[in-house]
Amino acid sequence: MQDTFRLYQRSNGVFYVENVNTHKQASLKTIDAAAAARLVAGKNQAAEIPAMNIAMAKVYLGGKSATFCSRTWGDLMTKMAAGYTAATLVRYQKFMKSAPVQSLFGMPLVHTDSSHFLAVLFHPRAGVSTNVWLRITHNRALDLGWILTPVMIRKAWPDIEYGEKRAITIEEHRRIITDERMDDYRSYFETLWEIGGSQTDIANLHRDQIDTSGTYLTFKRKKVKSKKRRKNQQVGNVSFIIGSRLRQLLEKLPSEGFLFPRLRLLSEDERASHFKKLCKRVAVDGVTLHSYRYSWAERAYAAGMPEREAMAHLGHTSQAVHWAYEREWAL
Repeated sequence: MQDTFRLYQRSNGVFYVENVNTHKQASLKTIDAAAAARLVAGKNQAAEIPAMNIAMAKVYLGGKSATFCSRTWGDLMTKMAAGYTAATLVRYQKFMKSAPVQSLFGMPLVHTDSSHFLAVLFHPRAGVSTNVWLRITHNRALDLGWILTPVMIRKAWPDIEYGEKRAITIEEHRRIITDERMDDYRSYFETLWEIGGSQTDIANLHRDQIDTSGTYLTFKRKKVKSKKRRKNQQVGNVSFIIGSRLRQLLEKLPSEGFLFPRLRLLSEDERASHFKKLCKRVAVDGVTLHSYRYSWAERAYAAGMPEREAMAHLGHTSQAVHWAYEREWAL
């Protein structure tokens, strides 16, 4: 095995060492040749033991699986992407193709250390989604046994700092629906206001989700459709009593099939882009389609609705409810 450090003497008589891999140089602070030789031998021995341990580990791990040492993060990401669908697949593919991840894509999992992850997380173009998806990918590697120990301990990960969230106000909502020129989009925004659902769930509402008496509207959130149910808990089920305003709104929509047949075929990005342009036109800043969920949760709190009931209306895993209720309590 090649030595990591080499010894040389400068013209002033002082001995130095140089790392043959990084070319970093450091003074040994001695002019005694024998002492310098012992120091560099100690450095080489200290560097050789971890390298030998890694080489031995690869031999043993190679016996565990023929492909264990050659699997890359790209292999893992491709496998994960095959298990996603719809909007989740689109988001994960964006993560896979993003600039911060490219340095990791072809790297074998067994060669990865914390410095490689930190380079991804602190890349100039890395954001919240990079942090979130890299955590998920790292945990999947552990779950599959493709890495035996965490690349980084939990405390070493940078905090996930989401952008500030806020609810859309009634005045802003009125400006938006007044300026909207397409009937289906106008009804879509009004339905978001009344139900507080996610943009995808509302776009995919179907007449069959309304009971025969026209009293209840029920649907299952697509975001949590694949999540396992806890004992005696229906995860992501949403149920609404249809009030007078929602009833009048539903009367304007198709009497059978999907309520928004055109909008349901658009992607989340397309609906969000349309909403963003509309907001800019009417001078409404700092809101997204998701702001309708926060607005509904705020109104639920103001009306005295128990948190558990609000969660049942928005879906048991709704973060909008936690945001609105914790925010109001803090105030």
